[in-house]
Order: sequence, then C-alpha cells, then structure tokens
Amino acid sequence: METAEIEQWWGKLEPGIREWLMDNPGTVILPRTVANAINTSVGETTDQDRYEVSEAARSFIRAKAEERRNRPIE
Repeated sequence: METAEIEQWWGKLEPGIREWLMDNPGTVILPRTVANAINTSVGETTDQDRYEVSEAARSFIRAKAEERRNRPIE
C-alpha cells in the first residue's frame, strides 16, 4: 500500500475500515479481512497472502488518526 494510492482511495473506504486503520496506524501487515475489504472498496482483486503497508502509507494513516483526535467534539 503506497501513499499515493491510499490518498486516492481513502474516501472510498468503508467508515469501519478507515476507523480500523486509524486505530492501528502502525500495522505493517494487514489482516486478510481488512485487505479484502479495502480491495472491495477500491474495486481491486489480488491473490496475495500478505498485504504490506508502506512506511509512507502508515505516516498518512497516523496523520489521519491525529486529525481525528484533534477534531472538536460536535
């Protein structure tokens, strides 16, 4: 998972998947269920057993998690 990719399809992800990623921003290898949900959301298929998250993508996810923490409560 590369940064350019994640920035392009972040908004397409199901809210629960975005929440999972922000709750687990340091994850290097995604669980298969999360990877499958991402692939379904963005319309991709893969036969990979492992779905690795790049350091740049983890930084993007950490930034999104920080934005969520700093968002005012409505």
